[in-house]
Amino acid sequence: MTQEDNNFDKYAAFHNIAEFSDLSIAEIIALLFLGRYKDPVVRHTLYTEIRQLIEFKENDPYKNERDTREESSKRFFDAINGEKKYYSSSFYNSLNSLHEKGLLQINKKKKKGTKSTIGPTPYTQFVPKLLLKFLINNNIMDSPEFFLEEIMEKIGNKKFDKVLSIWFSEYEVLSIVKQLSKFATEVFILSKNISNGDLNKGKMNNTSHIEMIEKDKMFSIPNEFFDGVLVPVYKQNPKFFKMSRQEILAEVKRACKQGGLIGLIAIAPVPLTENFFMNELIKLYNLALNNRIFTEEELTKDMKDAGLKNIKIHRHEGLLIGVCQNS
Repeated sequence: MTQEDNNFDKYAAFHNIAEFSDLSIAEIIALLFLGRYKDPVVRHTLYTEIRQLIEFKENDPYKNERDTREESSKRFFDAINGEKKYYSSSFYNSLNSLHEKGLLQINKKKKKGTKSTIGPTPYTQFVPKLLLKFLINNNIMDSPEFFLEEIMEKIGNKKFDKVLSIWFSEYEVLSIVKQLSKFATEVFILSKNISNGDLNKGKMNNTSHIEMIEKDKMFSIPNEFFDGVLVPVYKQNPKFFKMSRQEILAEVKRACKQGGLIGLIAIAPVPLTENFFMNELIKLYNLALNNRIFTEEELTKDMKDAGLKNIKIHRHEGLLIGVCQNS
């Protein structure tokens, strides 16, 4: 990992794309393109490059066929096929805004006859990388069946009485919570954001939140309460109530019944290949998911160190599914 990647990784551990939700697609593209230049570039050169991308339009050979489809399809293609124009005034206003955020540097012309230039800062590439990290992470969590069904198959399709799901991510994926509720009489959630109202609106009546007693680093639950615990997004550094993942597993052990099942869902590392272009994609993937990537040995060690037993690691479509029992 390069020094630039290390700097981004430290930053991304405590920040996310929501901090830049006011940026437009064009501004994100501007940052992405600006990062290609090692030296300051004349503003109009970058504008021309972005405008060519935004205003380019392919001929659609299936247009007539699509016009006869359902209304939602027609609305979609009418919207995306509309004429797109990118004006220099919008571009220059964006540059000022990005400069104020420290995402690029504007170099004013020093003498008559020269042109103002813009250049990257150490943070120019952070926004595109954060967006990539967000898209990769959330695309992976898009469909809950891909690991919940797998886990239930591995443990014999058992029906739980009380199961806890712990969310290290910035938010709970309610589609996964809903899927989990099919396998339990009661589902409890522990997360950074408590939102029982959202669950009630989603008609998940057998689902509720528990709280963390932060000063004691304890779940607000008595000993041996759950017969199943699932961590759908297991992380190296969970940033979870100032607890390490090892401290959280110790608390999971306390709150789980003897013989209770515990599942940790991590992501397996992807090895590099002999293909340069593929390797560049793999490096971006690994950087985006660095906090969620574990080797089988690391995942096994975490469970062993927590005093858990009957540890089994299953590989499933790039995931590492660690299943074990409370001793």
